[in-house]
Amino acid sequence: MILLFASLAAMAGYGDVDAEGYPSWAERDLHLWTNASRVDPEAFEEFYNQAGCSFDDFEPSEQSPKDLLYFEWDLNVASRFHCDDMYTNDWFAHESSDGTSFFDRVSRFYSESGYVGENIAYGYPDPFTAQMGGWMCSSGHRANIMLADYNELGTGVVSNYYTQDFAAGTVDSTNPVAMGVHEPQTATDEATFFADWMDAAAPASLEVVVDGVGYPLALTYGTDTLGVYSGEAAPDAAECHRYFFRWETAAGASATFPETGSYLYGEACEAPVDWEEGQAAEGPGGDGAGDGGLSEVAGEDGLIDPADIKLVGCASLGQSAEGLGALLGLGLLLGRRRRRA
Repeated sequence: MILLFASLAAMAGYGDVDAEGYPSWAERDLHLWTNASRVDPEAFEEFYNQAGCSFDDFEPSEQSPKDLLYFEWDLNVASRFHCDDMYTNDWFAHESSDGTSFFDRVSRFYSESGYVGENIAYGYPDPFTAQMGGWMCSSGHRANIMLADYNELGTGVVSNYYTQDFAAGTVDSTNPVAMGVHEPQTATDEATFFADWMDAAAPASLEVVVDGVGYPLALTYGTDTLGVYSGEAAPDAAECHRYFFRWETAAGASATFPETGSYLYGEACEAPVDWEEGQAAEGPGGDGAGDGGLSEVAGEDGLIDPADIKLVGCASLGQSAEGLGALLGLGLLLGRRRRRA
């Protein structure tokens, strides 16, 4: 099965969804908000306060912006594999339910870098809350998220189990956009779209193309060279909408995210894959340019019952899991492992 995964990954473009549904909407959403934390950690103070911590609690190195983490397909598979194991076997730990260590498990899927880390969480209602209300309010987990050495990320989401697997490896993409997603997941027509950006200059253009019509995105978090852009689109009613992100750099380079296909959302899309090959530059009633409004705030602002969340943590860099107290469902691990031959 792992050999099949590797074959599918090799054929896919950056950000494309494969036949097995990697990455899912929730995994892309978690990845996007992880990058939002890195490029603008101070912007989410409101959510930290609701979860019982403050930006002032962060270490100085955690208060400064960090580069984007790029999607790594093997880490995505490893992360979801662990979430599925925890969900299926009513398990919550970095070790697999059969006793396999974190290092051995990740090594089954990813062998490029010997420097990896992991956060896990359980019980949160959505990726945003797990990221901002959970991990960012726990010192050890936050240290993983804000570590400057990391440049790759794979996220796994199964039900309300969440995993982040980090690595310092060789990034597969030179695109300025590392991740993009729509919200809410259950949107039928109107939706808000987010894409991150990292380049030497602000984008000459950055838009989401929905059903062939382009809607501009504007800076929402971070800076114009290292930030998250967002915008709203209100396409004509349809059972299933298709979208991708289109960009042009100040230097004149241009491409799309995902590279070759389109993400789907709506009432009649083929979940959980929500993916279609091909990209429509124009569509019925559209000329490739739109005037969608901008979104300024995103994410859930509600709190959850701590009794529904678990805590498991391993020491990381001499720090213990803290933040929301002994009832929160968080786990972390950071370590070095040997490369496989």
